[in-house]
Amino acid sequence: MSPPARLCIVALSLLHFVACGSLDGPGDASDELVIAWPASREPASLDGHIEPYQTAWLIDYMIADPLLIIGPDGGFHPALATGWSSNEVADEWTFTLRSNVVFQDGTPFNAEAVRYNVERILDPATRSGEMAAHVGPVERVEIVDDTTVTLHYAAPWVTVLDAFRRVPIWSPAAAEQWGIEEFDRHLVGAGPFLLEEWVPNDHVTVRRWDGYGGWNSISQEPGPAKVERVTIRFIGEEAVLGNIVRTGNAHIAMNLPTAYIDDYRDAEGFSLLTGYQAGTGLQMVMNTRRPPFSDIRVRRALLHGTDQQALNDLLYDGHYLAADGPLNTVHSCYWEGNADYYPRDPETAMRLLELAGYTDRDGDGIREAYGVAGVEDGTPLRVRWTILDRADMGEAVQAQWRPLGVDLVIEIVPGPVQLERVNARDFDLIYERQRSPDPLLMDMLWNSAHDVVGGWAWTGFVDAELDGIVSQLRVMPDQEPRCALAQEAQRVIMDNALMLPTLSEPIFYAVSDEVRGFELASEGQFYFVHNVEVLRE
Repeated sequence: MSPPARLCIVALSLLHFVACGSLDGPGDASDELVIAWPASREPASLDGHIEPYQTAWLIDYMIADPLLIIGPDGGFHPALATGWSSNEVADEWTFTLRSNVVFQDGTPFNAEAVRYNVERILDPATRSGEMAAHVGPVERVEIVDDTTVTLHYAAPWVTVLDAFRRVPIWSPAAAEQWGIEEFDRHLVGAGPFLLEEWVPNDHVTVRRWDGYGGWNSISQEPGPAKVERVTIRFIGEEAVLGNIVRTGNAHIAMNLPTAYIDDYRDAEGFSLLTGYQAGTGLQMVMNTRRPPFSDIRVRRALLHGTDQQALNDLLYDGHYLAADGPLNTVHSCYWEGNADYYPRDPETAMRLLELAGYTDRDGDGIREAYGVAGVEDGTPLRVRWTILDRADMGEAVQAQWRPLGVDLVIEIVPGPVQLERVNARDFDLIYERQRSPDPLLMDMLWNSAHDVVGGWAWTGFVDAELDGIVSQLRVMPDQEPRCALAQEAQRVIMDNALMLPTLSEPIFYAVSDEVRGFELASEGQFYFVHNVEVLRE
C-alpha cells in the first residue's frame, strides 16, 4: 500500500466521529444498551492494572475515567486531569487534576489517589507487567498539593501521555479493601458507570452512576450518562454474533465477522462502521528458545511458505489489510521494506527446511528431524499454532504448510490459558497483538528486558542490536527519528524471522439506528458510550 493510501486510511479513522441514528421522531428512551463482543475478547481480569488485553481497558473506560483520553480526532484531551506539562528533558511530568471529584464509593479523587494508583501498578506484587511497562521507571511521585502531582522518572519518558490515557484510576480505599485477587469483581472508579456484575463467559453489566459529573471531555453534557445500563455480551458463535443486531438481541456488534458485512452495509435500520487501528497485525510470534524455531532457517522457511493474499481472499473476501511485518500498514512508522522481505516461495521454503535437518524419509508427507540438536531423530516436524480464535485462519495456513512437509496443529485456547502458556513459555507459535499509534510498542514487544512474567517480549530472542534500537524509543521525543528507529527495528526483526505476519484486522461494527451518540476513538478497538442514547420508534 502506498504512503498516500495509508495516510488516507489514518485520516478517515481519526475523523470517525459517529452519532448513529436516523429516526424520524425522538422516540422513547430505552434504559439499556447491549453490545455484543466475540467471546474470545473477554479478558481474564477486569482490572486494567493487571490484565494485559486491551478489552479490559475498554470495559474499565465505563467504570473509571483515566487522567486523559485519546479522542476521536487522535489528540489527547482532559479527563480526570485538566492539564499536563513536562520539563525539557521529559523526566518530570506534572498533572493538574480536576477538583471536586469523588470516586463511586465517596473517596476523594486527588493527588494522593493518583500516587496510590501509580505505586500499585509499579508494585511487583500487582503483577502489572504491561501497564508497568507503559507507566515506566517512576522514581518518585510528588504530591505538590491536592490537585497537582509530579512524576519524577529515572530517565526521560516521552510516552507518558500515551501511557496514562490507558490507566484506569481506581479508588484507593476499594482497591485496598478487596486486594489484588478480588478487586476485579468490585471495581470502583470515577467513571459514568458502576460495575453491577460480571458473569464469566456470558456478560458484564454496568449501571449508571448518578454521581458522575461528566468529567471526561468526551461527555457532551455535564452529569450522568443517559442510559441506565450497558451490558456486554460475550458471543461464542460467529453466526450468532453476525446476526445479533439484525435480530434485535443487541444494539451493537463489535468485531462483526466479515461474512456478515454485506448484511449491514447500506441496510435500512443499521449502520456499518469501520475502525482502523495502528499497531501490530494479527501476528504469531515464534518461540526461539527451542526447536523447531530455535533455527532461523525454519523460521525463514515458514515465512516464505505463507501466502497472505490468499488468506485474505479466502477467509475475509479481501476486507482485511496486509500486515507483512511487525507494524501494520496504517502505522505511521511502518517500514516499506516489509512488503518484499519474504515473498511467497515454496521452493526456497523446502530447501531451507532440508538444510535445517528436516526431511521426509518415511514418505507420509510430513518431514522428520534428523541430526537436529535437542530433537530425537525421526520426530515429525510438528508446530503448535496457539490462538484465541480464528480456527479458519489456522486451517488455511495449515493447508499452505502441509505441502512443505509441516504438520500444523491448531490449538484454540481462552485468554487465561494463553497467558498460562506464555508465562510458562510453552508454545511454538502464539498469537500476540498490540494496538498503539506510538512506535514505543516496538520496545514493549521486542526488547528482551521485557521477557518477564506479565511482559510482552515472548520470543526469547536476545540481541544487543535490537535491544539498543528499541530502548531509545523511550527517551527520544521527536517523531521522525523515532520512526527511523522503529523502521530499523522492523528490519532486524524481519531479518531474524521472529514472527509470522497474518493480516491486519479492521474492526467492523454493526450498529442499530436506535443508537445515538456512539463514538469510535481514533483507534478502532476503542469506543465511548458516555453520550449514548437508545431510542425506540
